[in-house]
Amino acid sequence: MDWTTFTSDKTTAGSLANWLNRGDLPTSAILTEAEAELYKTLRVREMMTDAVLTFDDNTSSEALPSAFLDPIQYVPWEWGVPLPFVAPEIFAPPRTSAGVVEDGTPSCWTIIGTTAYIDATIDDSDNYSGRLMYYAQPTALSVSNTTNFLTTRYPKLLREMSMAFAYQHMKDTQRSQEYLAYAMAGILEANKTNEMWRRGQYVLA
Repeated sequence: MDWTTFTSDKTTAGSLANWLNRGDLPTSAILTEAEAELYKTLRVREMMTDAVLTFDDNTSSEALPSAFLDPIQYVPWEWGVPLPFVAPEIFAPPRTSAGVVEDGTPSCWTIIGTTAYIDATIDDSDNYSGRLMYYAQPTALSVSNTTNFLTTRYPKLLREMSMAFAYQHMKDTQRSQEYLAYAMAGILEANKTNEMWRRGQYVLA
């Protein structure tokens, strides 16, 4: 599967229009919506990446990478172990009477919106950096990006989610919900397989 085939007319085998026997659907828009819906809950190894996250001197927050979806871990340089992540609702860094986060060595971090926070202000004339591992949203399929891991590893899942949105466009709620259920089951299975793969990395010989 690739973007060109998938968005072709209904005479093309493998196209969304061919699967639905409809030639009047906005297949490109449907595919874009289906991808976005998949990335809301799909978490597989092809979506894992890393970046250097740096908190500058006199700060306790930093913007996340633009394609960031969910954290995996943040390991400050020279630590060797991840900085503990806490839920934003219980994140409570010590503050001065003026409400400023106190100086010190961070003991945990969290994410609020599109920003990462640590529980101490960096104040040692140096930056506080480390390796951020996270799930990132891949570049959307398009005429200039015709394949990605969905088209090669999960073509059935992509088709099922696309058909759910196509039937929604056709105002066929019953069949839209049917294919959405197929897609959600596929996401659960893919995520389960990914967690098994990740656990395998922690087994030492």
